[in-house]
Amino acid sequence: MSYDRREFIKTFTLGGIALFTADWFAAVQARQPAKTTFRLPAHVNERVPDGHDVINAVWNDGTGYLLYLNGTPYGEPPKITLREKLIEEGEESVCDTIDEFQRKYGAFISDLDDLEGEVKARQVKSLNEGGEEYTFEPDETWRDFVERHDHQLLSDVECCVDDWGSEVLRRLDHDIDWDEHEQWLTDWCRHQSPEADALAYVEGLFDALEAQGEEAAALPAGIESDLDAIVYIDGACPGNDTLRCAVAPDYTQLAALQRVIDALGWKATVVLLEPSPYDAVKA
Repeated sequence: MSYDRREFIKTFTLGGIALFTADWFAAVQARQPAKTTFRLPAHVNERVPDGHDVINAVWNDGTGYLLYLNGTPYGEPPKITLREKLIEEGEESVCDTIDEFQRKYGAFISDLDDLEGEVKARQVKSLNEGGEEYTFEPDETWRDFVERHDHQLLSDVECCVDDWGSEVLRRLDHDIDWDEHEQWLTDWCRHQSPEADALAYVEGLFDALEAQGEEAAALPAGIESDLDAIVYIDGACPGNDTLRCAVAPDYTQLAALQRVIDALGWKATVVLLEPSPYDAVKA
């Protein structure tokens, strides 16, 4: 689903200065700043001021410039262990349960399938040497054995595996395979990815512009039509909610975005990371 968050407001002033004027449009069309106050989108080989966020613009035929805050389309979720992610989600008790189970039975049970195997006398001997005295029955399985000694712990472990997959038992301190945790991956794509961050940034920018700006006299006829809208996309297609991003349809919108950033005093630079053929630096 896509929608226009709001059009660039063509008749706005900030601090008594009109943002989008005839000479600004001329600078945009020429791809050259007419005044030092007009900073246009940078190319990848140009210097970005220290301390600036970078809004990378990537051209997509048929869509426009997709925006990425301090990242690229090729960014991936951060490396984080399953333990760290569970703690981040407030699921410390899962880690405690697995740690207790591994301390007691980890040398013998690495997967819940092992519960169906028969307990060997030497294994119980090893358990006894751990400081607790255990007994076992002839032909007893590990499931029978653990149920007799740790019924609640076994139940808790099986619930953890049902909720989080078998990896929680074997790979608690390994990096997440994000593809095995679709809900977490979708959440990261929608709320923490560079494109989602860019969307939030642009939303905040327009909120600040509306709060601080004032209406001004209209631009000369024909000029205002060159300013369209930043389009927001929420969901790549029906049934796929992973993508949330902001799209500038052309170079003029990117230049307008840079103009608003600078007028508000925010520290960010729009960079043509992958420009359209028309906007690329000519050799």
